[in-house]
Amino acid sequence: MRVLVCPHQLGMGGSPLNAIEMASAMRRYGHDPVVYSTSGVLTDILRDSDLQWVQAPASDAPGMAWARRLEDVVRHQQIDMIHAYEWRPCLQAAFGSGRRVPLLMSVMSMDVPRFLPTHLPIVVGTPELQMRMSAQGRKAHLLEPPVDMDRHRSRDVAGARARFGIPDGALVISTVTMLTTDLEKLQGVLEAIRVVDRLAATRPVRLLIAGDGEGLPAVQRRAAAVNAHHGWTVVQTVGFQLDAVPVYEAADIVLGMGSSAIKGLAHAKPLVVHGEAGFWKLVEEDSAAGFLHTGWYGRGGSGIQDLAQALGRLLESPALRMRLGAFGRNLVERRYDLERSAEHLAALYVDVALDRQPQATVVRSLARSAATSARYFTSMRFGSVVDREQWAREGAIA
Repeated sequence: MRVLVCPHQLGMGGSPLNAIEMASAMRRYGHDPVVYSTSGVLTDILRDSDLQWVQAPASDAPGMAWARRLEDVVRHQQIDMIHAYEWRPCLQAAFGSGRRVPLLMSVMSMDVPRFLPTHLPIVVGTPELQMRMSAQGRKAHLLEPPVDMDRHRSRDVAGARARFGIPDGALVISTVTMLTTDLEKLQGVLEAIRVVDRLAATRPVRLLIAGDGEGLPAVQRRAAAVNAHHGWTVVQTVGFQLDAVPVYEAADIVLGMGSSAIKGLAHAKPLVVHGEAGFWKLVEEDSAAGFLHTGWYGRGGSGIQDLAQALGRLLESPALRMRLGAFGRNLVERRYDLERSAEHLAALYVDVALDRQPQATVVRSLARSAATSARYFTSMRFGSVVDREQWAREGAIA
């Protein structure tokens, strides 16, 4: 089938990168993917993949330019099915070309906005969310964040450390993240800097931070202050990395959430998962099951106290780091392998293409979606901070 793949953007984040990787993999199963998206920092990766790319207007631009262009592409490229990623492309496609060709929605966020149409099949990234969507009457499919196990493998730790100028003997804590307030990612990085600042008084630690966003200047200022206090590089910011593999390779320990956390495990590094409201937890044999069910994220904890305790245990015990690293690599191989995920998605495409909904069901679903999404956009423009925060917690991040 000729499938139009619509990432919400080609910027930083696991979702657009997964969209590109899975689209590329679909060719091995006989599908012919075309990517429809705006340009961004991942454009070079898309071009290197040799996937056909049709540049789209910004999906959040005023007017209907994105949807109108989508209809032109579907018609002229003879598209058989649309696979849209994240809520905004899903919503626009559902009211446009998705009424005439099969549409599969993918939402890799921690929640699904309630205004998305209920008649359309949806792919989510955790078993817990799949169960919740199914309980709401949606056709929910599970496709956990895929990882290329061959690419995400630590082969040259010494070379990776040399690339970042890390001296021998340093204990490296790496994080690959977006420096934004979404899901309190920026707050987590600032907490990590505070903890590493304290640890540096007695240990040769280095916090390696890869990422960009509106919080980068604040992180850089804090890093400079910590480094000046100690007289050596304790916190190193390296900005956005198109290829983040060396950041994981250089690490003794990885901090992260979502797909970044899973990739850290793939590199056989012990992982401390970050979440909201002070959540930090070390991934061990007895804590992994919870993350496998609800996702690599959490909410609620003691903040820097929990992080300091987890890092202290890991830094003091090379044996513990080695054991948990091997455990994590094995877990990702069994659960998140890209090839296994691609095989599942290729079969799902066929099922979605063959499925047909009664017209009355479609009409009711779209009417409900139109009314609920109107309330969302009104809240974003005129609502209170509390209203906007509530929508954000449902996954409707503007």
